Amino acid sequence: MEPDSDAREGRQAQGDAAGEGALRVRRPVEEPDGEGPSFGELLRTGAATLRGLMRDRVFLASLAVVAVALVVRAYVLTQSHFVEDDYLFFAAADAEELSPDHLFDLHKGHLMPGALFLVYFQTAFWPYQWWLSAGVMFVVQAAAYLAFLRLLWELFGRRWALLVPLTVFVLAPLTVPVLAWWSAALNAVPFQLALALALLWTVRHLRTGEPRTAWLAVGAIVFGMLFTVKAMFLPVLVFAVAVTYLYPGGLLVSVRRAWELHRPYWATMAGLFAAYAVLYVGRMASAENTDGAGVPESDSAWAIARGLVTEVFPVGALGGPLEWGPVTPTGGLVDPRGWVVLASWAVLALIVLVSVRMRRRAWRAWVLLVGYVVVVDVLPTVIARARFQDVVAADPRYVADAAMVFALCLALAFLPTREERARAYVGAAGEGRADLQPYRVRIRRPARATAAAVTVVFAAAAVMSTHTYARTLSGDQLGAYLDSVRASMGDVPDEGGLYSSPVPDDVVLEWNQAERLSSWVLSPLADAETAERMRVPEEADTGYVFDGDGDLVPAGPGSNATVFVPEEGENCLETWDGVMSWPVEAHGGPSQVVTIGYEAEEETEAALFLGDDLLEIDLPEAEEDGVWFVPSGAPGQQLALHTEEDAVCVNWVSVGTMGPAEDGEPWVPADDERSDPTDDGDADEDDA
Repeated sequence: MEPDSDAREGRQAQGDAAGEGALRVRRPVEEPDGEGPSFGELLRTGAATLRGLMRDRVFLASLAVVAVALVVRAYVLTQSHFVEDDYLFFAAADAEELSPDHLFDLHKGHLMPGALFLVYFQTAFWPYQWWLSAGVMFVVQAAAYLAFLRLLWELFGRRWALLVPLTVFVLAPLTVPVLAWWSAALNAVPFQLALALALLWTVRHLRTGEPRTAWLAVGAIVFGMLFTVKAMFLPVLVFAVAVTYLYPGGLLVSVRRAWELHRPYWATMAGLFAAYAVLYVGRMASAENTDGAGVPESDSAWAIARGLVTEVFPVGALGGPLEWGPVTPTGGLVDPRGWVVLASWAVLALIVLVSVRMRRRAWRAWVLLVGYVVVVDVLPTVIARARFQDVVAADPRYVADAAMVFALCLALAFLPTREERARAYVGAAGEGRADLQPYRVRIRRPARATAAAVTVVFAAAAVMSTHTYARTLSGDQLGAYLDSVRASMGDVPDEGGLYSSPVPDDVVLEWNQAERLSSWVLSPLADAETAERMRVPEEADTGYVFDGDGDLVPAGPGSNATVFVPEEGENCLETWDGVMSWPVEAHGGPSQVVTIGYEAEEETEAALFLGDDLLEIDLPEAEEDGVWFVPSGAPGQQLALHTEEDAVCVNWVSVGTMGPAEDGEPWVPADDERSDPTDDGDADEDDA
């Protein structure tokens, strides 16, 4: 990060006074054929560079800003924990083999093989270990911050003004929710790193022509494509930044020069875009689920576009929203008060107007920003989500990546790049053309002081917004739930059925249906034998389920189960030659269990009919309060039980999902230590 002075950049600029010559502001480094710096020379050079940076006040101040941001982010991560899709990722990785089909499978429209590989790796060794998941994302986030700092330094050179866009990005509340939710962070945080590196190495390649930097830029884009579909637009973004600020002349002239001077590089970028588009469309066509792209509903599409563009992005990018709400299991959303929205737009409009008044090419930065937000963030979100939910309109995760682009465009709107300063230097030495000067008016000390004061206010508002967001998280409760599950997994009875029940809504939402069952999301914490018992439950005289606190407790018919009992005054259900039949609305599925309460003086045979299921069962001897759990996943509208009429007295029959049994119910074993006499049945609310 050694700085180059303006004069040095001017002397190294190549071209005529109008800036119509070659692009580079420094010459490519050429080594004699077959020679290069030795390893010792590289070490000495690196050490000297590091010593210089450690004495550079701009660099140290930048590191201080990054350090503050990382401390704030670390605090947020301590308040968060696994929730919602995090469980689905672990469960899928635990149930499937590592293969291309698994890695390139679409998850709710996301193509993310790199993220799924990280999930698979952690599932194999440390499932549901928050310290590891959060730690990896924290390190990647820190790398993204440093990469963005290096990008600013590369584009604009050493200057105190870099602290403004750096602060705007690293402290932006817009990026906090996406870091706190692991599933979202797996997409967004590596993408931030890829975005910064792709731009950094593109700038270096265009300035030096080194093939190595071109390959590094391509590698950064491919890295981003491994984690999110949005990386498909990185070739477009780096091209847009280059033609707007790195090539001389108007936009059309810049496009022509880019193609003439760096045709292989931009052709490669176009190839990356096309190849990924073909791959994604192919995976969409072969996907079994329909959670991805589709025809959006017009009302939802408009609500999402309006919410993200007019409220979420400007408020979150400028330090808001101060207060978060409504609060979901994954944290608070952005539904700001009217005055917050108006204040954000007023500040944004003032920034744009001042930049356009001061700097000749400032308008290009804002067009670039609008194009990015609309094309990369809003349109894909509308296509993928406008068929399902309007709440997306208040979710900052869908525009979190725009925080870095906003900070970059803010810098481009006020600061000239090294190319612009070099052309201005050459022009002043030649014809003295005023149109080559980057500024229309000279920036004076009051303007710098105002910028510093506004940045401090932004930082204070951003830290406050981050703190209030952390208060909307429930990491302590979510962590306690998993701790209870781990403890229960270490004390699973050797006998008895382990039946599925829905986990609480604040762990996995109800609309995930079968994917929120305990047999799916909690099995990664079990040993192989226990996991198999959970996924393929057996018939048994004792059943167990996980309650809302994560404890393994005796099972009984859940709140959505249908229970049939004898008429008043009778002890046994009425039979017709041993046949009993009832109309039911059984929806089937892995959590459906038929439970039989009975009395039998000796073991007897019975037959159970439900939908397409015909199950032959053996009822053990039970003088009183006998219970037999029979998993049956078939849907049906008629339930029938055939027994030996004089050998069995059937006291009750139920069909449906199991839930925690209440104390004193006949299916609770009297000697089971898991029965809690103080339980008032509140945990049963989580069975719905």
